[in-house]
Amino acid sequence: MIDVRLLKLFAWAIGVLLLLWMLTECLGGSDEADPRNQDLERDTERYAADCDRAWQALDLVGQADGASLDEVVDQMEALGTEIQDPALKTLAAAYALDVQDLVAGTDPADLDRARAEYQDTAAFNLALRCPID
Repeated sequence: MIDVRLLKLFAWAIGVLLLLWMLTECLGGSDEADPRNQDLERDTERYAADCDRAWQALDLVGQADGASLDEVVDQMEALGTEIQDPALKTLAAAYALDVQDLVAGTDPADLDRARAEYQDTAAFNLALRCPID
């Protein structure tokens, strides 16, 4: 009696897995014949360039201090305007705003430590989106 129940359980599990596989085949994946999906290489190159610009904007955080803050923010905003990916553009804009708050709200003696902590945290978040080359 146990063999019949076990056999039915395995048959049911295989049926469910087969049904899920068919569902993912019908709904998932991009259609390779669709002309809109032909520029994947160009999109990948553009995203890589956007990632590079976002990393450059994050690197500029380390140069910001009271005297050079305006120049650094201008450079970060210039890099942000070159980024086409909306999520990365938002990140670059956030870096510019955060560095202004960081410099304004931190004692000059503690600025190096605060910048390093911010860069570590932001680098981790950016590395989740953009791999480090």
